[in-house]
Amino acid sequence: MRRTLAVLVVVLALTTPAWTQGKIGVGGSFLFGSPVFDAFAEVALGDATALRFTVGTLFSGFGVNAFTIDATFLIILGLEAIQPYFGAGAGAFMVTGEGAAEGFFTVNGIAGVNLPLGEAFGVYGQIRFLAQVMGGDFAALPLSGVGLYVNF
Repeated sequence: MRRTLAVLVVVLALTTPAWTQGKIGVGGSFLFGSPVFDAFAEVALGDATALRFTVGTLFSGFGVNAFTIDATFLIILGLEAIQPYFGAGAGAFMVTGEGAAEGFFTVNGIAGVNLPLGEAFGVYGQIRFLAQVMGGDFAALPLSGVGLYVNF
């Protein structure tokens, strides 16, 4: 127990400067023509890697809500003018309403590009794939989108 705690403290101490860098972004996606509101928080794990937490609202009305939430490990190619990225992760797709909730776990993939407009902000374009296996069937939901981000 003490050894595990000591290793954890050393790892956090060595990565503390990296954890203080990241992005917060908002934007919109489209799922089969329907608008989706997206928000994310991204934490840098190193110079070329990051962990992104995303939440998206697919539908809200008539007492029914549909949303996604996921975590994605990103690899970022650090070019000067643009910053392409790609990654994979997992999350959930949920529908709630009228006293009931239904959902399923997803495996996701993402590919996109950050376009810095200044030192502290920029725009992004991406495509996310939310994939599920349910009842022996495989389905992938593509969400293409754009948005704004700020560095912190």
